Amino acid sequence: MPENKEPILIIGNAPITADIRAEVDSYTRVVRFNFCAGMPQHLGRKCTDLWLSGRGRQAHKLAHSHLDIDPQQLLSLVITDPPPNPVTQTCFRLLGRQGSLDHGEALMAKFAPAHSKKRITAAVRQQLLAELLRLGQPECKPKWPSSGTQAIAHFVAAGTPVHIIGFGFQGWKRHPWRLERRYVAKLQEQGKLSYLC
Repeated sequence: MPENKEPILIIGNAPITADIRAEVDSYTRVVRFNFCAGMPQHLGRKCTDLWLSGRGRQAHKLAHSHLDIDPQQLLSLVITDPPPNPVTQTCFRLLGRQGSLDHGEALMAKFAPAHSKKRITAAVRQQLLAELLRLGQPECKPKWPSSGTQAIAHFVAAGTPVHIIGFGFQGWKRHPWRLERRYVAKLQEQGKLSYLC
């Protein structure tokens, strides 16, 4: 958890066309997700905090693909899925349910040099979902908040000023995107969050 109050930049996976390399380099901490939008040159190279989905085909690909990130420079690695139940994981393997398999340990090993490594707990994730549901009716029955919103909530709770870019509030249909947009707007109104551009 950050000890100073310097702003942190959280880069989402929505398309960003602007060249923000200079802005990215000006931050002490830069948070990215999953495949980091391909790490295109115009989004800079800095990544101090990496938040990764731990389950399913995407997590398997993350664990076995090259990510252009230096693990030695990572202040933190966060797996955004709680630790799995070993019994259900065995069942998923027997049933061939690749989309439900957990790859968190492989990701932890891949980024072992990170200064800190942890998984989001089920309780923390459920608490954030409950907070989002108080903001209105979701489009469908959500399973859990997106990794981006989890990261925003984490750093705001730490009292860190948060700057964001690349958040389109769309994607997997079981995230409560409309409520996440409202949540971010509420934080912006409270002066806890601002958009980079």
